[in-house]
Amino acid sequence: MSSTDLLHQVDLEIVKEVVKICDNHGLTYYMLGGTMLGAIRHKGFIPWDDDIDLGIPRQDYEKFLEIAPSELSNHLKVVNYKTDPEYHYYITRILDTDTKVVEERIGGDKKYTNASIDIFPIDGTPNNSILRKIYFIRVLYHRALMSLCYKDSIDRKRPRGILEKILLWMMERLPIEKMTTAYQQKEKIDKLLRKQNIEGAKFIGNIMGAYRTREIVPAEFYGRGRMYPFENIELRGMDLPNEYLEYTYGDYMKLPPEHERKTHFKILEIHGQNVED
Repeated sequence: MSSTDLLHQVDLEIVKEVVKICDNHGLTYYMLGGTMLGAIRHKGFIPWDDDIDLGIPRQDYEKFLEIAPSELSNHLKVVNYKTDPEYHYYITRILDTDTKVVEERIGGDKKYTNASIDIFPIDGTPNNSILRKIYFIRVLYHRALMSLCYKDSIDRKRPRGILEKILLWMMERLPIEKMTTAYQQKEKIDKLLRKQNIEGAKFIGNIMGAYRTREIVPAEFYGRGRMYPFENIELRGMDLPNEYLEYTYGDYMKLPPEHERKTHFKILEIHGQNVED
């Protein structure tokens, strides 16, 4: 069994526990991004993908963060910027501390960490189109500042919009470390996102995902959610997955070129046992 296959098994065990907590407490969740794409195109993981992305509407997301630490198995750990000052991201990860992996990073650097799945808050946005654009600019501005606090980790090859390119070009020439900290920027992002009520919002989603504003979609795409086969289990996804995937990815049924099919993690150890490819 390949390292990626083993990692998929670990991810499935993590997500089963997350879903159990959500179901037991009446919390709503959805598959997001590549996980939703995998469910539709592959009936499970994208073969070269190595994580799971779930989104939880803000109110339920906050409840999950309160409940999960005491209900997850002992080897699973809830991590976000509020629980760990060294954590780089705004979103939450559920780590399996019994499974060690190596993450291939920018510039060939490597980071040793644990297998994990990502949990994103789903937030609303302003219904007025002009106010929505202003909101996007404000969030992306603080997100860019946050990223620049970790300059060595920025993927400069990743496609970006014109606005983001300009912001990064300008900010890389400023002494960011003297102006702010990553934690301060995450707090500003958190304040902006929390102000948006998902109830009644025409466009909702996850602006902190890899595709940023392309992950903000018409609310009806989410709907109440329905179940989809995912490997040997079922997970909840969008009511209108095809519309969501086309909105976010374009021609989502077309496989990317082989050189773009990259995994980010390689599993090293499970429950104290070394893993060999």
